[in-house]
Amino acid sequence: MSLPVVAPKAASASLPNSEGLAVKKENTVKSHAEFDRIIRNGVKVKSTRFSLFGIRSDADCARVGIAVGKSNGKAVTRVRIKRQVRAMVASAMDWSLPVDLIIVVRPCYSTDEFTESEQELHTLLGQIKELLH
Repeated sequence: MSLPVVAPKAASASLPNSEGLAVKKENTVKSHAEFDRIIRNGVKVKSTRFSLFGIRSDADCARVGIAVGKSNGKAVTRVRIKRQVRAMVASAMDWSLPVDLIIVVRPCYSTDEFTESEQELHTLLGQIKELLH
């Protein structure tokens, strides 16, 4: 019995512009205590789909946390929303700024309105950048 020959997968580094297209692990806010600290002490910017909280950080890069509540839908929907928001942030974020951000997705967010949501989030990121610097 012979094993099938499988072609090796292409390395992701060979893709053009593959750098900076994802939110890296070191650029995420994970712990509940950090979420609370940023929300309590940070500046707030709101829109119809998002609430952003930001605070200046001692770190040398930006960090982002995404919160999607149960009112946004079941687990599958919430994971899809987080993936979409991560993609929006990856395309718009200036990772060199020393800030910590929390993005709270509000219940009126719809996964079908990606481009409108992306424009709204880009606007909010610009506003919070102005407030923090």
